[in-house]
Amino acid sequence: FDFASSTPVKVQGGSLRTFSFPSPVVEAVQVSMRTEGRPLNANVDLWQGPDNTPQKMGVYIEDAKLTPFNAVIATPRGQNTIAIRNTAQMEFPLNAAIAPNTATANDIEELARNIEPVTIQGGALKTYSFAPSVSSVQVLLVTDGRPLNARLELLQG
Repeated sequence: FDFASSTPVKVQGGSLRTFSFPSPVVEAVQVSMRTEGRPLNANVDLWQGPDNTPQKMGVYIEDAKLTPFNAVIATPRGQNTIAIRNTAQMEFPLNAAIAPNTATANDIEELARNIEPVTIQGGALKTYSFAPSVSSVQVLLVTDGRPLNARLELLQG
C-alpha cells in the first residue's frame, strides 16, 4: 500500500469523511493517516450494516509525518463504512488514504496461529522494549468474540 499513489484525502480539523465498501469481497481495509508534521487527533469508526453499533478507535500522534498511523481493519460480511473524524482544531488537517487490503480473515487467523499469543487481562499493563534500530512494529489484537477495549502507547526515550 503506497500512501502517495493512493490519492489521499484531506480531512480538515473538526470534519468527518466516510469511505464505503459495499462489496462482500472486501474482507479488510487498510487505513493510513498522516499530517505535515503536526499533531493528529482522530476517531476511526467501522460501521457494519445499518443496525450495528460501530467499532471505534481513537488515534493521537504528536507528529504524524514522523510516525504515520497505519491499521488493517477486518470488514467481514460486506456493506462496511469507515468514518474518519478529525477531532483536532481546524489548523490541524490530516491526510487519509483507505484502500481494500488483500488480507482476509483467514490470513489474520493464520498469523494469529503462527505467533505465540500473549493474553493480557482487563486492566493489566504489558510493556515491550525495542532496539533503536527498529523502524516499525505490528500489533495484532484478537479476542474470542468479546468486546475489545485496549490502549496502545508508543513512548520514545
